[in-house]
Amino acid sequence: MREVVQRPVSLVSAHGASVLTNLIGRVQDTVTDHYPGSDAVALAVLVGGAMMVLGASVWRCLPGVHRRGPVAAGLIAVQGTGLAAAFVALTYQVKAGGAVTGTDPAVLGWFSEHRSDWVTGPAIAVTDAGGPVGTVVLAVVLGAVLSRRARSPIPAGILIGTVGAAALASTVTKTVVGRARPPIVSQVLLETDHSFPSGHATGAMALFVMAAVMFGYALPPARRALLLVLAAAVTVVVAATRLYLGEHWLTDVLGGVVLGGLAAVIGGALYTTWMDAPDRYATNPDDATAHPGRTNPAMGHAA
Repeated sequence: MREVVQRPVSLVSAHGASVLTNLIGRVQDTVTDHYPGSDAVALAVLVGGAMMVLGASVWRCLPGVHRRGPVAAGLIAVQGTGLAAAFVALTYQVKAGGAVTGTDPAVLGWFSEHRSDWVTGPAIAVTDAGGPVGTVVLAVVLGAVLSRRARSPIPAGILIGTVGAAALASTVTKTVVGRARPPIVSQVLLETDHSFPSGHATGAMALFVMAAVMFGYALPPARRALLLVLAAAVTVVVAATRLYLGEHWLTDVLGGVVLGGLAAVIGGALYTTWMDAPDRYATNPDDATAHPGRTNPAMGHAA
């Protein structure tokens, strides 16, 4: 029998862990406090954030709005700010048990009551494929294809980095919020870790939207829009399986979609900036001729 050797804990690592634990604890205490009128404020921030994203997205669709310059950068900032504000407001409501979470039990109950054998099997397959392992594998494969096309490792780095950053943000938020999963009796697949936000929804949104942005970079606007619609549809399917199987509350998957969307906005901006760099096409004329009349693909909106 192998003996387990007890090693002394480093004072530095112990101190660092203590500091991190205290920091997380203070954040948890802050967001747990439910102040009068906080529900109305959170709802206003959620609606305002959604309107910011929608308004900026529509503006970027208008003819004559260029990919570069202060206007384009400002619109991307508005999109990112709207998504970030909505995510913070939703996180606060979930942690404080606010009014926004009021529909969670009803939605969970509806899905639980409408399960059937012919749906449960495919739902399990989809949720397994959309898990952390499947997301990482698909991100690596798609990144390799993009890097091969671009003859550079940067596209793969941007795609994998975006998905990885979204997953890290999801994990940290789970720790801070500490929300319990739906009751075990409601779950088809037993999961006991923290619930908000849904890692599946976060990863699917970040991965598939980024893939649509990157693969659709040189395509006409209609085809780019089609890719984004497909990305959104796949994300919805993955998120729906989490609800159907009883693994998450509704606000969990909404939080994951918002967080993944924020990651995709940032990643899409980085990819567009790299693709538009003049020196990149100066050193590789073949790429310049392969992408005539390029338009801004970030979140699928034409420049």
